[in-house]
Amino acid sequence: MNEKNGNSKKDVKNLSKITENINAEETEESAKSKTPRKPLSRKKKRSIVSLFVTFCVIAAVVLVNIIASVLTSKFSALTADITSTNNFDVTDQSMEIVSKMKKKVGITFLTNRTAYEALDTYCKQTSVLASQLAQNSNGMISVDYVDLVQNPTYADKYDGEQLSTTDVIVSCGDKYKILTKNDLFNFEQYSETYQYISSSKSEQAIDNAIVTVTSDVSTKVALITDNCGSDYSYFKNTLVSNNYDVQEISIENGSLAEDVETVIVYAPSKDFTESAVEKLEKYLINNDKYGKNMIYIPYERHADTPNIDGLLNDFGMKLDDGLAFDMDTSMLMANSYYEGIACSYASDLYKDNIDKDDYPVLVGLARPIEITNEKTAVPLLTLSQGSSGYSPFDAQEGKWSMTDAVTGNVCVMAQGVLGSDKGVSTLVVAGSNNMFIKAYLGSDFSNAEYIFNMLASLNGRDTSIITVTERVITDYDISLSQNAAFWIGFIVFALIPVLVLGAGLAVYLVRRNR
Repeated sequence: MNEKNGNSKKDVKNLSKITENINAEETEESAKSKTPRKPLSRKKKRSIVSLFVTFCVIAAVVLVNIIASVLTSKFSALTADITSTNNFDVTDQSMEIVSKMKKKVGITFLTNRTAYEALDTYCKQTSVLASQLAQNSNGMISVDYVDLVQNPTYADKYDGEQLSTTDVIVSCGDKYKILTKNDLFNFEQYSETYQYISSSKSEQAIDNAIVTVTSDVSTKVALITDNCGSDYSYFKNTLVSNNYDVQEISIENGSLAEDVETVIVYAPSKDFTESAVEKLEKYLINNDKYGKNMIYIPYERHADTPNIDGLLNDFGMKLDDGLAFDMDTSMLMANSYYEGIACSYASDLYKDNIDKDDYPVLVGLARPIEITNEKTAVPLLTLSQGSSGYSPFDAQEGKWSMTDAVTGNVCVMAQGVLGSDKGVSTLVVAGSNNMFIKAYLGSDFSNAEYIFNMLASLNGRDTSIITVTERVITDYDISLSQNAAFWIGFIVFALIPVLVLGAGLAVYLVRRNR
């Protein structure tokens, strides 16, 4: 019993000691927990602040880029084109076309946008162009990207058409035009198996497609190719771009269809046969109903054309055998008395949409035109009143003086009419075939507007429709302009480094003086 009591006391004593140890440890831990932490060093604080600032700057840059991307995708006015010739901006021609649209048009790319733009820089330019047109059309143009690979049934809408992922479809209601890569771009051969895009003509192609699918009129034009001595390809392409159905025919071997509304005889270097001219006469008389049109563009060199001249004479006009000149240097746009001559309007005909402040119509190597019957013919374009004349093709050097040859008001474009109470047919003589080449027709001068106003008026079409002319973008054009390259280089390699160094120096001086 005593031994048992002794053990119990011993256990109590041990328990008491254990409790005291536990309490002591708790007291020690409590004391440690109440000991204040050592403050962060200045170096650590600066590191934390630097990391925080860096994070904020990176986050701000990312946020600004996201906002800028969203805004520029929705508002074209917030974008800036810094290429050498502003080729990521739409031209005034395109702006006028979309601003006057009365029907809704869809532009559909047959692949996703990222994939299309990754094909080539020119493809990106085309994609941006479509977006710009849509953004400036007041909701009349929509742009979509349909991936043919992922949506193969989409092609069922165009039964019978061979669609490709590089095609672009411009549509209005049930009318559509498929633009292939050959319609949008020019290609060059690098090797036997490899072609590359050398330039872009996508703006002209899309403008042309918009005009075509929204127009209710397609005019048939016959281009007479017999004995042609000059290149008419640019003029023909421009006609097609403006929704004219152009048929090249031989008047010697073929015939003119009844539904042809205008015949264009382009620069014959020798005369037509009597039978060919009779076909033209028969076409213009049109079974005494008249109502037809003909445009005659003579060759710029001497050519004996008595049969054609007889037809012109019936309409009250005659071509002189020489080249018109103008000695008024204020009217010359080239270093020549014979080329790049600015014309005066001798009539208000075909001046629709041409402002008096616009650039004039230019002619070059023009044949002078005489009005032989003022009752049937009128001058349209003339050269300077007191300093123009013409140089005969047979003029002999030393026996001919330009000063003595000045007559003034030389006519270089005229029109005559013949008809009855049932209608009239019109024959226009354009003395200069240079008026219709790319250097003149595709320039900023008013050749395209005037010529296509004339064609529209003669064929009963809306003269307010904008004329589509070619715009080709080359690799040079999509490079940075010299001015943009200078300022980007200055900002990246000079301004930003100087600002960074200046900021670092300022921080250093502040810390040093603390």
